[in-house]
Amino acid sequence: MAKEVEKMLSLEEAQRVALAAAVPLATEKVQLEDASGRVLAEEVRAFRDEPAATQTAMDGYAVHSEDVEAASSEKPVLLAVVGTVGPGQHLDRQARRKEAIRVMTGATLPAGADAVIPHEMAEIVAEGVVIKAPVAPGDYLIPAGAELQMDQHLLSDSTVLGVKELTILATQGYSTVKVRRQPVVAVLATGSELVEVGKSLDQNRIFASNLHTVSNLVNHYGGRVRVLGIAGDQVERLTPFMEKGNRADVIVTTGGTGKGEKDLVSNAIQTLGGDVLFHGVAMSPGKQALFAKLGGTLLFGLPGRPAATYIAFEQLVRPVLLQMLGLSQVFPPETTAVLSSSVKVRGKLLSFLLGRLIFRPAGLEVESLRSESKGILTEMLAANCLLQVPPGRNWLNKGERVTVQLLDLGLEGLSYFQVPSF
Repeated sequence: MAKEVEKMLSLEEAQRVALAAAVPLATEKVQLEDASGRVLAEEVRAFRDEPAATQTAMDGYAVHSEDVEAASSEKPVLLAVVGTVGPGQHLDRQARRKEAIRVMTGATLPAGADAVIPHEMAEIVAEGVVIKAPVAPGDYLIPAGAELQMDQHLLSDSTVLGVKELTILATQGYSTVKVRRQPVVAVLATGSELVEVGKSLDQNRIFASNLHTVSNLVNHYGGRVRVLGIAGDQVERLTPFMEKGNRADVIVTTGGTGKGEKDLVSNAIQTLGGDVLFHGVAMSPGKQALFAKLGGTLLFGLPGRPAATYIAFEQLVRPVLLQMLGLSQVFPPETTAVLSSSVKVRGKLLSFLLGRLIFRPAGLEVESLRSESKGILTEMLAANCLLQVPPGRNWLNKGERVTVQLLDLGLEGLSYFQVPSF
């Protein structure tokens, strides 16, 4: 039976309610070339030693080190050159005593040899090659298994696959990899004043930029977007859009979450028999955000102003998407920084201010971008973090150490805050 809750939750409580409803998604196999940015759903171990056999680290001559242990410019050693081998090639003979085999970097070390004389340490003559310096066993070689060893742990479950990870998988011959399915997120905007980007616009209308804000954030955090469009501002128009999105894992709406007559999204959810689990979060911006279950689909109703949409998504939707992907670190990474100037804080709730984190020689410094002379869209362009302001504060003072959340890192950015297990 449809229901709605009236109590405003703290941000922590709201996050807990939303995460309790989110479960990791099923897994699927994808080709390695399609795996960038995906989340691994299994442990990966090495198939073989890397390199599989001892390789040469330099262009030069494979030799028996004993043959040249006394070599010097005063007493050079002459060796007969009996063959040449390059990477991927095989030589049907071994290096005997007093013989040298010319090798290229990356070639498999010929049998019988135990070291390489670099090209620049040798002199070619008609009779063979003259060696004027000694080498020890193992010199200028990469031993078998020096990089990776058979059955060695490579990657953990829940690793985000980037360039480095895919390189390791490719060196081991993985052509497919098991990953977590990407959450499908249906996105729609409410409001009769909205016009699709690219269409004509008069002074009384605005572009539906939030469709792009949310879509890009979904992509940024590993999801797949289905844009449903603009639903207007009437319940009877909104409900068909929600029904279209009901096969998605998550629906995100923007606008229409105000209480009273403006409570468009909540009324549409109840009309469709859904359950609103919270409507109102004690944070600014995002006070009117809501979360609901509509059948098997999770639904977030976010504020309509672009900056508020952006911030509320980071606090509420982002953690759910990351938990669906099987990640353990779902909240925005936080650190502390020294405030570069004092800033007035409005409101009694937990507040988030757009800020700019700067790396100074003395440490991290953060600048609040709140300004009476600049609009919030301009602030968004410069922001790379959010200043977290505890409830009840009227001022943040210059020189004060404040908590900041890092923005725009995406899934691969999480590697900066995780210690890999080797």
